[in-house]
Amino acid sequence: MIFIIPKGRKLLKQRKDSLNLLLSSKPDLKRKTVWLHAASVGELDQARALAKEIKKQNPNLLILQSVYSNSVTEKQRIDPNFDFSFILPLDFPFAYNPVFEKFKPVKLIFLAWDTWPNLLRTSYKYGCKSYLVCASLSSNSGRKKGFIHSLTKASFRYLEGIYPSHPIMAEEFKTLSPENKIESLGDTRFESVLNRIESGKPPERFVTFTKKYKSEITDKKPILLGSTYPVCESFILDFISGWSLQNKSLPSFWIFPHKWEPGRMKTFRMKLEQITTVKTFSELVDQNSEYPEIILVDELGILAYAYQFARFAYVGGAFHNRVHNTIEPAAFALPLITGPKISNAPEAIVMQRLGGLISCPSKEDFFSALERFISNPKEAEELGAGNRKFVLENKGASEKIYSRVFSNDPN
Repeated sequence: MIFIIPKGRKLLKQRKDSLNLLLSSKPDLKRKTVWLHAASVGELDQARALAKEIKKQNPNLLILQSVYSNSVTEKQRIDPNFDFSFILPLDFPFAYNPVFEKFKPVKLIFLAWDTWPNLLRTSYKYGCKSYLVCASLSSNSGRKKGFIHSLTKASFRYLEGIYPSHPIMAEEFKTLSPENKIESLGDTRFESVLNRIESGKPPERFVTFTKKYKSEITDKKPILLGSTYPVCESFILDFISGWSLQNKSLPSFWIFPHKWEPGRMKTFRMKLEQITTVKTFSELVDQNSEYPEIILVDELGILAYAYQFARFAYVGGAFHNRVHNTIEPAAFALPLITGPKISNAPEAIVMQRLGGLISCPSKEDFFSALERFISNPKEAEELGAGNRKFVLENKGASEKIYSRVFSNDPN
C-alpha cells in the first residue's frame, strides 16, 4: 500500500501537500480505479468495509480513498484495501481535474452524506459514475430547506444511485432525487463493528475482572453508562441520590467516563461515596475488594467488551455535542438511552423510530427512561432484541452495494 500523509499544520497546507503527494505517485495505470470518499471517522469505517468487499470481489481494482476532515489521524487512514489515501482539496471547480486525469476513476462512491457539487460535476464531466451509499439524512437537515435544498437537488442529478442505510432514511431523500434512483441497501459500518466484536480480544485485565467477580456480575447485571461527560455525570449523580432517598434497592452501575480527568473523577467519586459504595476498575483488579454498587472504569479498551454483561446502556455524547457509537451496544441486544443530539447518527435515529432507543431532551426524561428500563426488565429485553435484529439485518450491506454499483460493469 502507498499511503499519502499530509504535512503541515494548517488545513490548506495539509490539503495541498496531500494532493501533491498523491499526484506524484506512480499508480499502475492498467488497473481500473474506484474512488471512495468518506467525510470523517464514522464514514471511513463504512469505506473500510466496502473496500474489503470490493477487493474480495475484484482484487485487481485500485482503490483511491479520500477523507475531508483533517481530524482523521494517520493511523485511522491506514487500511490494506486502500491503495492510495489523501485529504480532499477544497471544492473549487477545477480542484479535482488532476486526480481524474491521472487515475481515471470509473466509479466515485460517497459514504453517508458528504457530497460536493464541484466534485460531482467533475466526475460527470470525466465520465465517472457517482453514487451515494449508506446514505443518511435527518428530517431537520439544512439540505432540505430553501436555497440549500435546491442546490443539493441540482447536485444529486449527477448521481447514478442513492442507496440509503434504511427504508426510514429512504423517505428523507424523496424530495431530492427521483424515486427510481433510491434504494435502501443497508449500512456497511455495521459490518465493521461486528467484525471488531467478533474478531477482537478483550484486554487480559478485563478477563481477569470478569472471572474474579463472575457471581456478582451474574447475580446483579449492571446498568452500563458509557462515554459520560460532566453533564451526564451530574444527571447520574442526581438520579442515584433520588433513587436512594426512596429507599429502593440500588442497581449496579458501571460508569465509563469519556475522559478520565483525575480532578473531575475524584470529585464525582466523593459525591457518589456519600450515597453508596464505589471502586475503580483498577482497584478491583489489583486489590482484594468487595464488589461495589458503582464501578468507575479508569482504563481504556474495555467498553466494547463490557456491553455483553449489561442490562441496558446509556450512550453519552448526545447531551454534550453528538451521540457516540450506538451500534456496539445494540449488537449485544441492549436497549439504549441517550441525549437529544443524535442527528449525526442515522442508526440512532432508526433505532429511536423502531423503539429501541430513547433520546432524552432533558434530565427529567433521562430519569424517566432509566426508571422505565429498571422497572420493566421484560420490556427492556424485548427492545434490546429488536436492536440486535436491526444490527444483524445490516450484515451483507457491502455485498449488496457492490452488486448494485458494479452489476453492469464489474471489471
